[in-house]
Amino acid sequence: MSSYLILLSSIVIWGSSVVATRIAGFTTGPILLAFLRMLIASGALGVMHLFSHEKLNVEKKDLFLIFLSALLGVTIYYVIENYGVMMTSGSTASLISGSYPAIALLTGFLFFHEKLTLRKVSGIIVSMAGIAVLSFENASGASAPLGIILLIIDGVFWALYNYIVQAVDPKYSALTITKLQTWMACIMMIPFLLLEKQMSFVFTPASVICVLYLGLMCSTIAYVLYNAGLRGVSAFAAAVMLNLMPLSGTILSALILHEQLSLRALFGGALIIGGVLLSTLNKR
Repeated sequence: MSSYLILLSSIVIWGSSVVATRIAGFTTGPILLAFLRMLIASGALGVMHLFSHEKLNVEKKDLFLIFLSALLGVTIYYVIENYGVMMTSGSTASLISGSYPAIALLTGFLFFHEKLTLRKVSGIIVSMAGIAVLSFENASGASAPLGIILLIIDGVFWALYNYIVQAVDPKYSALTITKLQTWMACIMMIPFLLLEKQMSFVFTPASVICVLYLGLMCSTIAYVLYNAGLRGVSAFAAAVMLNLMPLSGTILSALILHEQLSLRALFGGALIIGGVLLSTLNKR
């Protein structure tokens, strides 16, 4: 399986995570949900570690990079995402994720000396215009502007995650990197639990299934696939494939959560994805 197909599999799984987060989020707090997700993933990866017989001999430089990716791209990312998703509709959260490739391009320019062209800058502007349309659309509706801002900030953390993981020595397997990231993130989320105002979990069949799905599929299988795929493509190319997240997330939100999309929301989403395509596709 090529790196692109591997990335595609992980991104489709992540696209469904918005729906699962929305359902589980009504029965537990955002931070506790993120911690439970990491706890389940840590246990699953621990079992996989026992059967893989891999040694965790990681050099200090790479261990620091893995720690940094776990802090930014897992711990902080999911805490912010859960708050953002619960402040917006599932479809809006999915559409905003369509701006992540453009955010990755801007992040690469500011921090990693990526070159910007007029076409790429134009694409970023169009994507940001789409986000502005979504913000006005949801100012008095189901989505709060703060939730939209949080999800945009999350895009920056995800872009940093891509570049950091690519800097890790390729001699380590995707499973090794994912195991260490998840175990570190699970520990780092414990202090965040102190910020949770109401730490409770209502056991319903739907909430339990969604939490298990988030932990096993979205935080275990999808991360292993994504980290494996990152080894075969550039960080920016991987970010471009996130275009599929709004598609799957929006469709699932409409089918499962019965969310209705207005013409203005669809227009905003089209601007986001159109801007991404403008900034990322080559001249052919």
